[in-house]
Amino acid sequence: MRRAMATVLICSLLAGEVLAVGRKKAVYVGGTIESFNKHKKAIEGELDLADEKTLIFKVKGQTIEVAYDRITALEYQNTAKGRPALASGAVGASVLGVVGAAATAGASLVLLPIALVAMPFVRTNRKHHFLTVIYKDADDKPQALVLELGKDIQRVTRVVIAARSGKEVKVIIEKK
Repeated sequence: MRRAMATVLICSLLAGEVLAVGRKKAVYVGGTIESFNKHKKAIEGELDLADEKTLIFKVKGQTIEVAYDRITALEYQNTAKGRPALASGAVGASVLGVVGAAATAGASLVLLPIALVAMPFVRTNRKHHFLTVIYKDADDKPQALVLELGKDIQRVTRVVIAARSGKEVKVIIEKK
């Protein structure tokens, strides 16, 4: 019974990692797309760079298509935000893994409370990669698309969009 309760507690604490941007994913975090802005949270979708004339972002049955020749500006920002290790899963998983191993040895009553109290004091940094695409739609109205990119696709995405649009990516450096 104690082991089952500890497992449920640990899983609920690590649930924050599920909400993070996947390494190969893109998330709409803002912009001028009204149908996406009505959602209170960021929306994960699929970024398709295969078409040589159009940037395609697919989300929940909707598609945003941006012709590369309609892009007027590109901005990239890389930020690192500290947060509790439990939310990131890295350190939290290792500490809780030790606790889980100790639980099988019967020491869960002692180690689990210690680990849970200590976890908020352990912090880790996670980098966020934001790409802003400013473009003109078919009616010549300015539009913006702000995406958070996973770390495995952020560099290739920037290079491909810059090459196909002919626009330089302006890198914004966050001042501390």
